[in-house]
Amino acid sequence: MSPADKIKKTLQKLNKKLEREKKPANIEFKDFLELLSKTPAKSLRNIFQLFHDMIRYYVPHGINEYPNDPESINYIQYDTGALFVEGAENPFFADRLLANRLINVADSLKEGVVKNKMLVFVGPPGSGKSTFLNNILQKLEDYSELDEGVMYETVWQIDTEMFGFPHILRSKSIKPELIFNREEEIEKEESILNKFTDRYLIVPCPSHDHPIIQIPKQYRRELLDELIEDRDFKKKLFHHREYEWVFKNTPCPICSSLYKTLSEKFSPEQILGMLHVRKYEFSRKLGEGISVYNPGDKLKQVPLGNSELQKWINSILKTSDAISYTYSRMAKTNNGVYAVMDVKVNNIDRLKNLHGIISDGIHKVETFEETINSLFLALVNPADIAIIDQEKSFKDRVLKIPIPYVRDYKTEREIYKNTFGGGIDEHFLPRILMAFAKTVVSTRLKNDSSEMNEWIKNPEKYAKFCDKSLLLLKMEIYSGYIPKWLSEEDMKKLDRNMRQRIIIQEGNAEGNTGFSGRESLEMFNSFYNRHKNRDYLINMENLLEFFKPFEYHDKLPKDFLPSLEQFYDYTVLQEVEESMFYYNKDQISKDISNYLFSVNLDIGSTWECPYTGNSLDITENYYLNMEKRLIKGNATEKECQEFRNDVLKQYVSKTLHEINSNKNIEKTDQFNSLLKRYYQNLKENVLTPFISNENFRRAIQDFGSDSFKNYDERIKDEVKLLIKNLRFKFQYSEKAAKQICIYLIDKKLVEKFAE
Repeated sequence: MSPADKIKKTLQKLNKKLEREKKPANIEFKDFLELLSKTPAKSLRNIFQLFHDMIRYYVPHGINEYPNDPESINYIQYDTGALFVEGAENPFFADRLLANRLINVADSLKEGVVKNKMLVFVGPPGSGKSTFLNNILQKLEDYSELDEGVMYETVWQIDTEMFGFPHILRSKSIKPELIFNREEEIEKEESILNKFTDRYLIVPCPSHDHPIIQIPKQYRRELLDELIEDRDFKKKLFHHREYEWVFKNTPCPICSSLYKTLSEKFSPEQILGMLHVRKYEFSRKLGEGISVYNPGDKLKQVPLGNSELQKWINSILKTSDAISYTYSRMAKTNNGVYAVMDVKVNNIDRLKNLHGIISDGIHKVETFEETINSLFLALVNPADIAIIDQEKSFKDRVLKIPIPYVRDYKTEREIYKNTFGGGIDEHFLPRILMAFAKTVVSTRLKNDSSEMNEWIKNPEKYAKFCDKSLLLLKMEIYSGYIPKWLSEEDMKKLDRNMRQRIIIQEGNAEGNTGFSGRESLEMFNSFYNRHKNRDYLINMENLLEFFKPFEYHDKLPKDFLPSLEQFYDYTVLQEVEESMFYYNKDQISKDISNYLFSVNLDIGSTWECPYTGNSLDITENYYLNMEKRLIKGNATEKECQEFRNDVLKQYVSKTLHEINSNKNIEKTDQFNSLLKRYYQNLKENVLTPFISNENFRRAIQDFGSDSFKNYDERIKDEVKLLIKNLRFKFQYSEKAAKQICIYLIDKKLVEKFAE
């Protein structure tokens, strides 16, 4: 193929793609009504409904980890990646608290609850406010181009032949002066002819009025009632606040005057024939449907217009003042988004000028009034919020939404993975990356929380799991997880009211101080680059060493790092013990059943257990061996005897009654309580025979090498089981499993948590 042919073929392919993207033609109003009857929910939308639908389109239904919790406040896990990350030049990561707030605000907008208000997003420098707004506006543009995101606006298509202007006007041989001045007043700009499509003069509504509001108010309800067959939708349409605009909104001054002028000459049927509908196209770049103002943008109050179109209107409709094609910049974002980036310099006055418009929905332009129903957004730093608060008139017209630094450590971790690549996990031991994120997030939370202190009266009882300020616990709550290590009493106290106070009230007040998003990335970059090419996986000791310098440590809450280490060490111990723990479930069940039966028997006797069929020789050693498994290995004979007496009392007073009521012994409360104790004590003691054995440590180091075959069979079997379970139960790599076992031995974690 020659270069010329190749270029021709390439252009043909491009032309086909461009043809598919070609803007659809205007449709007649009657065709729009047919479309409306089939898809009323999509055809009857204003900007508030569209914004909600856009959010819900990109953010699917979330996950409620506790669907049957009666105290739930519907604190849902939402995936906002499609809204803020996918396809974005600068990704934004919304933590769980922000995602829930955003969804709730979007729902309120759709329902008409948040009306005549400006949404003010408040956040400190470095929190990503600008990125948040840029991304959400870009998605609004993208959504409006989809079939799911279509919204309609008014365009008038005036038939010039109905006014006596012949179709031949489209001919280039006809001079424009024949139109403007029958007495030969010459108009030299031939570009005027471009306002025609065949014989029609196109007059777009600059305010983007929805076509349905061109119908006089008194006839809209009856029209829609006859048109729409969906009864459920009609019920919502006629009775919900969400659709009040359909019956209350009025056309812009241009459409109103045009309709009035046409009604003096034509029948309603002829006027509606000139009423057309087109897709509302949002374009931030062109200021259509989306206008974003930066602090340096000058305020301009000069009305806009189109002199050429005005001449055609005057000439064809034979009117000079009745229809003034003049409008304001506000009109270009009517039924769209008007956004203010940072309340500084010119944006201070710009914001003040918006009060009347937000409050009343009216904007005065020269001698006429425009109705403005826009979604007003503003970004504000906490230091500048006083500018809004000082304006008393704004008090009831502002809804503040915090955009703070990330308060959810899981979201913070995702930021690192997105910035430095998903493969960074391979360089860390499990949970160390999360520990780094928790350390950063801890600087953004309040050290002294009245809500947390009211909920947990005695934080010391959770010393293995949490810091004294309960920041680690609060982080779990913010991430949507209720720890299982909480006592039953504290679980009950975490009712709906307490969750509202902690998550909603306190959560929204945090995140304005501490390490910023930019600082966090710089710190992580330094930490990661320091260790990523070493032979070892990045561990807790590396993390603690990194945060020791004054510049970091001084910003961290007191005693947070020791508590973080304590919780990490305890978790590691539990994982290794669980991985080393092998038990015969059937044998353990038989042991407990036999013991329960035996506590009621005399020493020196022999019985057959009716629960297991085993023959039992009742001796003191038999009792002591079982009780040391159920209490702890170093229990005294006195402690064993006291434990045995308590078991006997419960067995006689309650368990026998359950069994006599045809309940299997393995289903009784006492059996399951002893079973839990048995497992726990077995697990806690499982490492005792090996932890001080130097061969055990060396065998772990040599696992996977030729040297490993030189160890005795028992040690090899135990090490194989340990590494296998760490890999498959807790997702350690082989390298990570070996490293964490050595960490446990060298840090003497068994002895550390022996008490």
